[in-house]
Amino acid sequence: MMKKILGIIFIITITFLGTHAIANQNVPLENSVLRLHVLANSDASYDQALKMAVKDQVVKYMQEEFSHINNFDEAALTAQERLPDIERVATEVVKEHGYDYPVQEALGKFEFPTKSYGNLIFPQGEYEAVRIIIGEGEGQNWWCVLFPPLCMVSSSDKGISMESPREAKVTWKCLELLPKGVKFGKHEE
Repeated sequence: MMKKILGIIFIITITFLGTHAIANQNVPLENSVLRLHVLANSDASYDQALKMAVKDQVVKYMQEEFSHINNFDEAALTAQERLPDIERVATEVVKEHGYDYPVQEALGKFEFPTKSYGNLIFPQGEYEAVRIIIGEGEGQNWWCVLFPPLCMVSSSDKGISMESPREAKVTWKCLELLPKGVKFGKHEE
């Protein structure tokens, strides 16, 4: 009987310590993702098409640059270092399409509305983002998540397509390790 009690106390202690360690590692979502935000010159169809062309090329460029990124700090540093190149890529697209709009880029904290990407929901709040403003920046905007690389999975305007969503299954790993047939509580012998 004493072994059972000690075993239960051990499992509870390990569970508590594991939960505590995980809780200390959690970082608020706003501080762990890097977003990309592209603002069109206007809502005119040609400006919206230009915005999408700029977005496509910037995402393609960033996909190559972010292929080795492992954490948010690396992502933010890489984005900061690549800002001139991001502006160059965006400006080239604007010129290739026959426009002379100025392109501005910035890395900073910007307010975003709630956005869903398939089954993932990013709540409204301030997020670190690479922002590209084409011309006046008065048109509809487009955004995605550069890190973790959700833009890279799908760069469509609708966000990520989760064609086969999987439900999360929560289990107690310590209980899975117990031999089958072990029961807790009162039982008759």
